[in-house]
Amino acid sequence: MENITAYFRSITQAEYHKVYKRLEKYNLVNGQASLLSIIKENDGLSQNELANILNVKPSSMSERINKLEALGYINRIVDEDNLRMKRIFITTEGKKAAVQCKRILNEFEETLFAGFTKKDKRMLENYLQKMLQNLE
Repeated sequence: MENITAYFRSITQAEYHKVYKRLEKYNLVNGQASLLSIIKENDGLSQNELANILNVKPSSMSERINKLEALGYINRIVDEDNLRMKRIFITTEGKKAAVQCKRILNEFEETLFAGFTKKDKRMLENYLQKMLQNLE
């Protein structure tokens, strides 16, 4: 059992070296880069809608959005139909960063799952979901 948790630690460390270091160029970490890609593909969603897509709390989403806005990657614009809601739109700089970040994340995923069949990936996903449920 100890070997399994050691593998998880090793994967996390490898991800740091292969992904986080490359994302530093854009002043982003993995979760922010993923969010930026989602915004690029779903321009104009609200903060709550984005939180639902990523299955995170709106407060966690707020921190990520604040960072992206501070970097000039997104803008928040008040919804004309609901003045209490702001919609999130990607900027030109955000689009450029999103393309590069998505490439970095995809390259890591391809490397991570090299040699895995679709069946292998499904089984792993099922095991990881079960582990997550055990922790909840």
